[in-house]
Amino acid sequence: MEIWAAVKDNVTPEYLNNHLLRIVESQEQIATNNLVDNLEKQAALEAMLDGSKPPAPSGSRALHYLLATPFRYPPLPYGSRFGAKYEPSMFYGSLTEETAFAETGYYRFLFWSGMSTPPPSDKLITQHTIFSVRYTTPRGLKLQNFPFSDYRDQLTNPASYEDTQSLGRAMREHGIDAFEYLSARDSNHGINAALFNASALATTTPGNQRQWICETTHDTVRFYSVADKTGYRYSFDTYLVQGVFPDPAV
Repeated sequence: MEIWAAVKDNVTPEYLNNHLLRIVESQEQIATNNLVDNLEKQAALEAMLDGSKPPAPSGSRALHYLLATPFRYPPLPYGSRFGAKYEPSMFYGSLTEETAFAETGYYRFLFWSGMSTPPPSDKLITQHTIFSVRYTTPRGLKLQNFPFSDYRDQLTNPASYEDTQSLGRAMREHGIDAFEYLSARDSNHGINAALFNASALATTTPGNQRQWICETTHDTVRFYSVADKTGYRYSFDTYLVQGVFPDPAV
């Protein structure tokens, strides 16, 4: 039986009002810096690139690009944890910095494993921005609590999105705007949050933006704070499931 069908009689949408943290790679700025030789040309090129992107969906046009971007693009080729490949993209984040970096560490290894040829230096240096944003909605759910907690193993399955995508579809159909859930990548079982639409965002601009540097190798991901020199380190083995690196989106 699907999770929603099993729990629906005990489900009541609840009010959510919290802050999430999201980490994004500063990919565009790095790419355009390599193509032009001064800031004026870089600004013009980035404006040109922005004009070539899909239009922002209804309800997100006034948002800062860091908030609008997740809602701007078509579905991912293989979907995401709670979104099927034919459904609109979602806004994902984490409630704590530790969980946000644990999630990002997994995706850096996923990116590395998809490279046809490792970089000549055997390491990849990338720049990332972490920011906060408040979300609020009267139509939210906390999947870390009862009755969903009875299905914790399915909801945190690191190797399969089948059950979570089915639940995500049911939540969309029943008008849920946002929800919280346990991370499948954070060994400390931190909490993530996901928004189906921009109406659940309580602000139009990101807060507390900070820059981090990431170093990825075949067996380690390290994050360094530009501001205070703190950091996080993740081993490739941390994410293995029965000796195999999981890629549930394939």
